[in-house]
Parts: sequence; C-alpha cells; structure tokens
Amino acid sequence: MREAIGGGLSKWSWQLMAAWVAFQVLTSFVWARHLGGFAAFGNPTGGSVLPNNWGEHLTARDIWELMENGGMKHEPFGSMVPLLALLCLMWVFWSGWAMQANCLGFPPRLKHWVLGLLDALLLGFLPLGIVFGLARWALSTMGSTGIQGLGWVSFVGTPLLFMAFISALNLQWWLCRMDRAAGSTGLLRHWGRSFLRLWMNPVQWTSLVLAGVMLRAGLAFLAIWSGWRLGGGSTSRVELLLLLELLSAGINAWLLGWFLRLTALFWKQDEKVRNVRLELEVARKMAVTVESLEMGGTNEA
Repeated sequence: MREAIGGGLSKWSWQLMAAWVAFQVLTSFVWARHLGGFAAFGNPTGGSVLPNNWGEHLTARDIWELMENGGMKHEPFGSMVPLLALLCLMWVFWSGWAMQANCLGFPPRLKHWVLGLLDALLLGFLPLGIVFGLARWALSTMGSTGIQGLGWVSFVGTPLLFMAFISALNLQWWLCRMDRAAGSTGLLRHWGRSFLRLWMNPVQWTSLVLAGVMLRAGLAFLAIWSGWRLGGGSTSRVELLLLLELLSAGINAWLLGWFLRLTALFWKQDEKVRNVRLELEVARKMAVTVESLEMGGTNEA
C-alpha cells in the first residue's frame, strides 16, 4: 500500500486527475450554463425571471416554472452534457489502464482493455450481483423495522452499496485486463486466475472497496454541503463552490489512481508467487521421478 503511493504525480496520474475533474466539474458547469437559458425565459431584458436569491432558496414553484414554462422537461441535460460526460469517462478509463500498464511494463493495448471488460462482465457481474442483492435485501430489512437509526443506515448505505458494486466490478476488470496483457495462455486458465485473485482475498478487497467508496463519496458530499451552506447569493460564493468541487474531484482522482496502482502491484506480486509455486511443484515432481528411477535401478541391481 505504501509502494502504491509512488507514481501519484506521474504523467498518467495527472491525466487521470484532469479527466476526473473534467467529468465532475466541467460537465456540471456546462449543465449550469444550459439551465441558465431556461431561467431567462419570458424576460425581455435577458435576466432571470426567478427570484434573485434562488440559489439560496429554491421553491417547488420555481422548479415547476423551469420544468413547464421554461421547457426544461423537453431538454433536461442538453446535447453537450451527455457527450462531454461520455468523453471524460472514456478518458478516465483509458488513463487508468495506461497507468496500470506503465506500472507493470506492458504496452496499454486497446484489445486487452476491451476483452478484459468482457471477461469482467462474464466473471464478475453475476457473483458480485448476488452479493449486492443480499446486502441490499439486508439494508431494506433494516430500514423496514421502523427504527430511526436503522432507517438512516439503509438510506445512506443503499447508494454507497451500489457504488461499491460498481467499484468491485471495475476491480475485476482491472485484474482481467492485466492478465490478458501479460499473455496468459489458455482462456479457462486466464479466467480462473482472474476470478481467484478477487475472491481469494475477500476481506482485503472488501475493506479497500468500501473504504474508498465512503471516502470519495464523503469528500464529494462535503463539497456539496459546503456549497449549500454558502449559498449562491454572489459570484464569489459560486466560484468558491467550484474551487471546492475542483479540490474534491482532484483528491478523489488521486485516490482512484492509488487504488489502480495498488491493484497492479498486487497482480505483479500474485503472479510472482504463482510462478514460484509452479517452479517448486515442478521441482518436486522431478525429484519424485528421479527418486523412483533410482529405487528402480537399485532393485534391479
């Protein structure tokens, strides 16, 4: 875990942070500009027909005006926001793969990236989905008891659980694509190794996934909560909120890069251990064979 800190400011790490910041902040900025057009409807001066303090106090009537009279219901996100979000996500995924490949000394090939994703969907979606479903059922049962504390646990834990499911599925993808890049021979052997590397270390991976999800979600929530407390009554407050979002997204991206490097180092160590075990097993079999031949020769003599 300490070794994975190294490389946190490499070329691909900077790209990963830039891509994640663009996904979280740039898309929000473009969406806000898109909403600004709806807020100006029906006003010949070009200003907003919403109250001046709507950033601090947005009523249900204001939202209804935006949706119905402003035309927001016909174009809630616009055309640029989904396209920009997709491009930023692709940049995040590719820079993460390039970081792992560079850490292991492999060329980051698109073939391994795509085939590793298919492997992860085949190997991980069903078993991880079963675990997620059981955990989701447990949270729902806790929430239905009527106990306030358990209700809050269910309310907060459900989205975190879904994020953990996505994170674990990504982890399976990382393990699959690294094994493909290493040139693992035999499809079944490749699937078996990739599957066991995740499921033979359930406590460690579960702890890392849950801790990472809670930390990243907590930082993002803290930025949003701070912006809510600040309000939007002035330009400087909005700029401060953007700065907080930039800081939160940058830290989250660095943590994601650390997890990517940690997984790569784990794969490298696990591969080394497997090769050593294989060599010892081959040596043991050879020793048994030689001993059998020697015993046979002694008996003949």
